[in-house]
Amino acid sequence: MKRLSRCLVLATLGTLTASHAAFAVEGGTGAYLLGSRDLMAGFVPPPGTYVSMDGIYVNGSAPVLSIGGQVVTEPDIDAIVFKLNGTQVFDGSVMGGRFALTVNVPVARANLEAQADVDPLNKSVNVTDEQFGLADITITPSIGWSSGHLYSSFGVSFYLPTGQYSTAEVRPLQGEYDVLSTGKNKFAVDPTLSLTYLNPENGFELSGALGVTISAENEATDYLTAPELHLEMTAAQHFPSGFVLGVTGYAYQQLGNDSGSGAESFQNAVDAKSLQARVFGAGPVLQYNTNIGELPVSLEGKFIQEFGAKRRLESQIFWLTAGAAF
Repeated sequence: MKRLSRCLVLATLGTLTASHAAFAVEGGTGAYLLGSRDLMAGFVPPPGTYVSMDGIYVNGSAPVLSIGGQVVTEPDIDAIVFKLNGTQVFDGSVMGGRFALTVNVPVARANLEAQADVDPLNKSVNVTDEQFGLADITITPSIGWSSGHLYSSFGVSFYLPTGQYSTAEVRPLQGEYDVLSTGKNKFAVDPTLSLTYLNPENGFELSGALGVTISAENEATDYLTAPELHLEMTAAQHFPSGFVLGVTGYAYQQLGNDSGSGAESFQNAVDAKSLQARVFGAGPVLQYNTNIGELPVSLEGKFIQEFGAKRRLESQIFWLTAGAAF
């Protein structure tokens, strides 16, 4: 039972410190980084301090996107995100559960290759761009409960527009291209309900998380992203050795059409009936929990292949997480 308790604490590190990527479904992705919640999604651990570091590589492409107010075709984006995460779980009870506060601080490097039609030249030009810097910081208060083998939590993530942002500038005659940004230039909130069932006798786990991202308008481009529903599911087997092996996946669907003059201009430019986006993703996840001296540590790796994308990036995601409990 002691072994299981330690595994619960460590397995939840990645979930508590789930963060959110840069870029904009303006820009190809939402505020919430899909795949953030996997193992032990509904579990809030005992009072203490939890720290982790994520390294995330994303390669995505799409037929056409609006980035910073500029329409680009056949964009290919590579991004590396390093993310420092800290969670404090407090003593005492709030609404009958444990209260936790998580802060995510991401730094991103991104590269873009695409085509752009530039007026008044009215011709397609090759566009390349690279950006590096602080992305949008996220703060997430949450409360967790438990009943037998079932664990549940509810949290609300607040996305702060702290990352670098500028509207796109494409000057082919000067060979100057400034398209990408590491921030979104908008506030957003994401209430999420997460559940986990873990059988301590056989180590089987089933976890899920359902949330919706609600964004404020990007005033620089007059673009309002419609609410984004995301459902994540994970099935895994916990082994006495400390290894956890599972499969994780998600489904994402916008609940309406993007609005504002920026969205309307983009929709007219690509002659689309709607800008509603969707995507699915799935892949394996592997975690190892152990102690270094008296310090509990966790290592996790996962790969997610997206498919069925419409009106947003379709990506491959490689994700590594290292965490410790104090």
